[in-house]
Amino acid sequence: MAPNTDISTRALIVTLKSPFGGKTTAEVAEKTGLSSRQVNKIYARAIERGFDPNHTPLTLRDEWLQDAPRTGRPLKQTTIAQDEVIAKLTRCRHFLYNNMEDSKDCWIPENETDKEAWIDEEDESREVKMVS
Repeated sequence: MAPNTDISTRALIVTLKSPFGGKTTAEVAEKTGLSSRQVNKIYARAIERGFDPNHTPLTLRDEWLQDAPRTGRPLKQTTIAQDEVIAKLTRCRHFLYNNMEDSKDCWIPENETDKEAWIDEEDESREVKMVS
C-alpha cells in the first residue's frame, strides 16, 4: 500500500504538474519519490474537486487537496453517552485523589462484575478436571 501523502506534498504535485510548472508526470514522481500512478491520481482528484490548471493566477485551495472522508461504520456511542462517561470518570478521579467517602459510587458493585466479565456462578463453581 502506498504511503499517505500530506497536503503540502499534494500541493507541490499539483503545482509542478500544472501547465505553469511544466513538469511531466515522471519528473514529478522522481522529485517527490512517489509513483507515477499516485501523482496522476492526486492531480486528477484535484481537477475533479474544482482545480483549473489553465486559470491565471494559479490558485490552490485546501478543499481540492484534502483527504477524502473515510468510509466505515459510524460510531455507536452518541455524544451524550460520551459526555456521561467523561463526567463519571472525572468525578471518580476527584473522589479517589481526595480520599472522599463517596468514591464507592465509582466502583462496579460486586454482583455486576460477573455480568461485566460474562462469568456466572456456574463457571465459578465448575471444577477443572485434568486428563492424563
